Amino acid sequence: MIAVCLGACSDHGGHTSTGASEAATTTGGETGDGPSSTRPTSDDTGETSTGAHSTTTDTSTTGTASTTGTDPTTGTDPGTTTTAASTCGDGVVGPGEVCDDGTNDGAYGGCAPDCGAPGPACGDGVVNGPEVCDDGTNDGRYGGCAPDCGAPGPACGDGVVNGPEVCDDGTNDGGYGGCMPDCSASGPTCGDGKVDVGEETCDDQNTDSADGCLATCQVPLSCLEILGFDPAASNGVYGLGVMNTTWKAYCDMTSDGGGWTLAAKVEPVPQWLYNASRWIDNTTLNPAQAGYDHQTAKLDTWNHVPFTAVRVGMEPYVMGNVMPPAPTYVKLEFAMQQASLFAVFSPNKYVPTTIGKPAWSTLVPMASLQSACNKEGFNTTVDNGQATARIRLGIVGSNQADCSSPNSGLGLGLGNFAGACMPDPSVCIGNLNCDPNINPKVKKLSFGWVFVR
Repeated sequence: MIAVCLGACSDHGGHTSTGASEAATTTGGETGDGPSSTRPTSDDTGETSTGAHSTTTDTSTTGTASTTGTDPTTGTDPGTTTTAASTCGDGVVGPGEVCDDGTNDGAYGGCAPDCGAPGPACGDGVVNGPEVCDDGTNDGRYGGCAPDCGAPGPACGDGVVNGPEVCDDGTNDGGYGGCMPDCSASGPTCGDGKVDVGEETCDDQNTDSADGCLATCQVPLSCLEILGFDPAASNGVYGLGVMNTTWKAYCDMTSDGGGWTLAAKVEPVPQWLYNASRWIDNTTLNPAQAGYDHQTAKLDTWNHVPFTAVRVGMEPYVMGNVMPPAPTYVKLEFAMQQASLFAVFSPNKYVPTTIGKPAWSTLVPMASLQSACNKEGFNTTVDNGQATARIRLGIVGSNQADCSSPNSGLGLGLGNFAGACMPDPSVCIGNLNCDPNINPKVKKLSFGWVFVR
């Protein structure tokens, strides 16, 4: 309430108000300034008035309203200062609030309905909303999460070797050639020194392709297999094997496409005559003599290596020859793969070849063969019911087109030639011509080599 004095007003305290513009501010006690003082005048409502201008202090509501000099036009005092109570949902984080986005629906990245906490978000340690990974730290370290929670940090299984990992192929199932589940080591693999059945046939922990175990942990069966693994492989003796059998053999890696495996070195001695058991059995001879030289041998190549081509070489025989071989070769090809030389020779059945008389004749200098017959191949005989001339690998000739009585031959394993032409049974490798119409008879001994591919 505002008290108004008309004319002169005074109270018992001696304070005099002069004019309607003088004001005093009352806060529940007396206030003095200088020689004069002002005593508040109040009515029953608690308002205090001094002159026509008053100040009201109201502490009955939340917040404080202070009015000094009310504007009669707007009803407010230009000097008024108001501090309103905070309201959850106004979009402003006020006193007592932790989060206020104006929506406060508890959605990802927003605020809780009571403004007391954020909603789910990256960094709260719980995978929410679009997050893939949230460990509460999210520093991108090994085993943790990316800063934006969009992906795990480096970890076992991501296919990249990180942190403490030794091996990580992304699968990590401990399978052959892979990695262990915890990425701490490789699974069984070629080079670990253990032969893994079903995956490997050898494991010697090296990459030497000549020692009988390829870098792929497979025992090579032939020189062609080695050449396929290592196109730069050079000529030399290599380790070979199949199942429980291993052996060594010379590999010709350069001639006629390479990949030729030595099977036998044949000298003109009775043990290589047509009827000798060496041609049809699976025994070996001098297996340690596996090199490319003049030491007679029959290697396990004979028994185990399949082929589609045979390379036969011959040169004039010199007893005790220690010079490097210098033969001439012919190549015999097959339409179908043969299981082995043993499989071809042992049945004692004729297997024809088709390279022709001129090609066979290149194997022996100034070769001599009768003009007709010219039957060639493996186990070459004439089926006339008689023990006529024959040859294990080569060509026979006759003066009769029907091959009824061949008297000449060239190749490996000659036999059953007329006594006058072949009194010495060692004449079994080379070229013989016992034609009754020529004299002297032709007797040319040779040393021979047999390779397969």
